[in-house]
Formats: sequence, C-alpha cells, structure tokens
Amino acid sequence: MNIENQTLAGQGARLLNLIIDTISYMIIWIIISIILMLTGLDGSYLDETGESIPLIPLIIIIPTFWGYYIVSETIFQKTLGKLLTRTKVVNTKGEKPNLGQIIGRTLSRSIPFEYLSYLFTKRGVHDLISSTSVIKVKNE
Repeated sequence: MNIENQTLAGQGARLLNLIIDTISYMIIWIIISIILMLTGLDGSYLDETGESIPLIPLIIIIPTFWGYYIVSETIFQKTLGKLLTRTKVVNTKGEKPNLGQIIGRTLSRSIPFEYLSYLFTKRGVHDLISSTSVIKVKNE
C-alpha cells in the first residue's frame, strides 16, 4: 500500500480526534489520580496555608498524555479519536509506523502551538517530524 493511494484525514476529523483524545487521556489521568489519592500514594504535602497539595498527579499528567498516544498508536495505529472518526496513522509507505516514529510523533505533540499547524496544512508538525500521516480508513 502506498500513501499516494490513500485519502488524508481532513481538518475536521483531525480536530475531532484532538477533542476525543484529550478527553480520553484526561479521564485516564483522573482515574489514576483518584486511585493514587485513595491509596495515599499521591505525594501530598502541606502548603503554607495548611492545604494538602497532591504532587504525583501533577507530575504524571504529561507521561499519561505520552503513554496514551504511544501505546494506542503503536498497538492499534489508532487512538479512541481515530477509531471513532475512522482514521489511522501510517508511515510514508502507507504501512504501520515503527515505534521510533510513534515516539517522535508523540513527543513532537508537546511542541508549543503545534496544533496551530493545521490551520495551514492537513499534515501537522508532528506528522512531518515523524514522517507519518493520518488517513481515512476504508472497510477494515
């Protein structure tokens, strides 16, 4: 399969992916945080007002974001957002990206204002850096 024979996902699908995936990894992060707080493993400390501040949930939000994308795109080529919009991530040959590409793709999502690149192109900065694309899925 070659990427030229595939239809790139449109900006609307990409925006919907972003919204669904943000909600998804935030739910995962909230569940993990609640479990940590209930078990007392949240690394809480008392601030100067005597209020308890849980540190570990604050520290794990970025790794939860990275983990969500790395695990789902490495195993399935899809996140929940891509599953619902019938899209998937592929390399330049139209095949499953390798782990290095997925890690590069995921880490480059952390570039400030990276998502604004979709105002100018169908392929975002994280697609270009990782040599990947998001395509529409035909009957799979």
